[in-house]
Amino acid sequence: MKYLILFFSLLFLQVKITSQVINIESKRFLKDTNGFIGKADLNFNINQNTSQVISLGVNIHSQYVHNRHRILAIGDLAFIKAGKQDFVNSGYQHLRYNYKLSKLLTWEAFIQAQYNRILLLDRRYLAGTGPRFKLIKQKNFRAYTAVLYMFEYQSQNNDSIESYNNRLSSYLTVSISSKKIEFTSTTFYQPNLANFNDYRIANDSAFEIIITGHFNFKVGFNLLYDTRQPIGIPNLTYILKNGLSYKF
Repeated sequence: MKYLILFFSLLFLQVKITSQVINIESKRFLKDTNGFIGKADLNFNINQNTSQVISLGVNIHSQYVHNRHRILAIGDLAFIKAGKQDFVNSGYQHLRYNYKLSKLLTWEAFIQAQYNRILLLDRRYLAGTGPRFKLIKQKNFRAYTAVLYMFEYQSQNNDSIESYNNRLSSYLTVSISSKKIEFTSTTFYQPNLANFNDYRIANDSAFEIIITGHFNFKVGFNLLYDTRQPIGIPNLTYILKNGLSYKF
């Protein structure tokens, strides 16, 4: 019963417990008109039987647009504990500013704080800036790329390892949509500028097929390859999710 409750808690929270590279591209609102838009999700559950299962999920997501200016703010927290064991304990806060220089070029700047206790990441603080390019923007196909400079501080393995790094944070994101399918994918490359053998490659993809007017089939994939993972954590981590959704 404990593991059944745990399974549905993970499903309900929809967390990616392996991710250490946050895909902000999937968090952008597509609305470009001036004004404020946002959403907030909160859930908290306690179940007591043979052991106690506690789950908490908080997500706050907002955007403000004024002419060429765009501000995106995101906060996310996920926690699941069964008895004395943590299955999920992670969170991040992200603030990003965009200034649209032209139809094809936008300048970005961001700051981010995150942690992931399961992956032994105690703290990671990021600050970066750089250009974002619109490659293609059509009704059914969009593609963007960016090459940003990023300063990184992180503490790992119960604060026993600390590092300060200057990284390149580049990404390519594409989205394809039609009446029957929707596909989005973002791939990141984040090398250490002082040591290119220290790098991360991450991919976050989602594929959805409309089966009928009510049923959809969904597949989600998240992958991270990090050559400098905390001690005890494999270089390659990933999660694959698939399922059906019913709309009525």
